[in-house]
Amino acid sequence: MKENKKSARSLLCLTVFTLIFCAFFSPCSSALAEMPSLDGATSVYLYNLTQDKVMAEKNADKVIYPASTVKLMTGLVAAQLLSDRLDEQIEVTEEMLVGVTGNNLKISAGEIVTVRDMFYGLLCGGNNDCAAILAHLAAGGIDQFVDLMNKKAAELGTKTTNYTNVSGMHSDNMVTTAYDTYLVAAAAYEVPLIMEAVTTNKYEMPATNKSKLRNVYNKNYLISRYIDTTYYNSLAQGMNAGYTNQGGYCLVTSAEYNGQSYICVVMGGEEQNKRIRSYEIAGDLIDWAFSAYKETKVLDVNSYLGEMTVTLAQDTDHVTIKPAGSLTAFLPSDIDVSKDIELLPKLNAPELEAPVAEGQVVGFISVKYGDEILGTIDLITTDKVERSEFLYALQRIKSFTTQRWFIASAIALIALTAAYVFIVASVRGRHGRRRRRRRR
Repeated sequence: MKENKKSARSLLCLTVFTLIFCAFFSPCSSALAEMPSLDGATSVYLYNLTQDKVMAEKNADKVIYPASTVKLMTGLVAAQLLSDRLDEQIEVTEEMLVGVTGNNLKISAGEIVTVRDMFYGLLCGGNNDCAAILAHLAAGGIDQFVDLMNKKAAELGTKTTNYTNVSGMHSDNMVTTAYDTYLVAAAAYEVPLIMEAVTTNKYEMPATNKSKLRNVYNKNYLISRYIDTTYYNSLAQGMNAGYTNQGGYCLVTSAEYNGQSYICVVMGGEEQNKRIRSYEIAGDLIDWAFSAYKETKVLDVNSYLGEMTVTLAQDTDHVTIKPAGSLTAFLPSDIDVSKDIELLPKLNAPELEAPVAEGQVVGFISVKYGDEILGTIDLITTDKVERSEFLYALQRIKSFTTQRWFIASAIALIALTAAYVFIVASVRGRHGRRRRRRRR
């Protein structure tokens, strides 16, 4: 009975610790900051790249018109084919400018520009003539380049997207979804040339043989205040903004802060009370995501997690245990770790036998939030425990003498000895009686 109580000591310590840590435990009891309204947009998709997690969505798979977000794919394909030619000077031809409408830099036939100028004109200023020129340079024509855009979209895993031009000017056959647009933006996010261009507020395009210096202003109001200061957000990083009557206000932006990276897509934004909802929704979602969630340490490497009984030890009868490492998780910012996090320790055995090495794995501990297991960490010993050779010898003797075969052998030996003594005594008794008869 005494041994059973002793061997249960470690489990009791861990149980008590867990109960204290999780006192008044109520899963997910923290009041998460309310997500901002997504009204006023057809489709929304907010994705945390760092955590590989969808943070907000609305009609993410609804078929919509892409508007100017097409230019992200134009830039992505052009970057793959022309990134090693940025400083190359090219002469613009009339063929390159055929059919160009909408926003443009008014580049004329015969003008000599650089490939770099065209990239910044496309990605910073959203200019359609720059898109057409890059398409001709990269693929020999618009149609050939559009084929490459559609092939790239398929490679990225888009399910609905179909491109018919390089600028985003409306076409009934040119469609996408917010999710597909995210896939394109995520690929563009990995290309330094693209990110440098889309995050530039103003690009100075040097004078050419046909034009004075041009100032190319970024038309994304989240990052640029040259045109409108209403929607500026210091955390935003581009990436594209545009409008068509059929597609509405469409916006794609990335954002980085405190080790977290996001991509936000807002499509089909409306204008309400002279306010553009695509900018408002994207800005509000960015602010909400960074304030409502953060990396939180839910288990510290130095946490004391109780003791384990150690048998055959020289100077002690227990050893303390702790996690092998710390564990952090991406959780609501206002979480109460003491109430909302549950620790679930499990030992490999109820006790240890000396010698015990420092850092020896003795089990594991799972960390749970609500119904989700956030992670599992090994439990290890904090100290080294030497073995008592005297106690070890006694234990070996005890172990040896309590084995069934030994007990059976001992019983048999005792029985044989008793039989032998009995037989010897009987024989001697008969011999004694015979001697006494002869004497008579």
